Amino acid sequence: MKKLDKLIAGIDFSVYSARILQYAAGIAERNEAELIAVSVINKRQIDYIKEVCRHEDPGTITLEKFINDETRRRTVNLEDMFRQYVPKMVATRSIIRSGVPFEEILQAVADEEADLVVISSKGRTNFKDYMFGTTSEKIFRHCPVSLLSLNLRQ
Repeated sequence: MKKLDKLIAGIDFSVYSARILQYAAGIAERNEAELIAVSVINKRQIDYIKEVCRHEDPGTITLEKFINDETRRRTVNLEDMFRQYVPKMVATRSIIRSGVPFEEILQAVADEEADLVVISSKGRTNFKDYMFGTTSEKIFRHCPVSLLSLNLRQ
């Protein structure tokens, strides 16, 4: 069996994120692997902010300010989660990207040459997900490395 050197945990800050990170941290610890948390600022949010910016005073909000603030907020939250849920001996890093979540996570897998991806398999929540599939389903179909999809619903 191939040694795991890098794990990616997809973190969307849902109610499942802490448990995903804990699970991935356990695997990383047992394999002495680096744990990389990837969070994606959804393109839908960015498109919404672009639309708001078109109608607001430029001093109120800009797309650049939104992305910078959101990146900073997510980075701080991930650092807090690392301290809370990941053993100190596990090397951690966070990556914040913006775009279509499944595409950005898969790109992070390629860029980082990850060996395993750990994500949550949340249920379909709206008609669009029902018709086109959730982020986790798309990652599952296209992921070039092993994928652990956890069903954490209770």
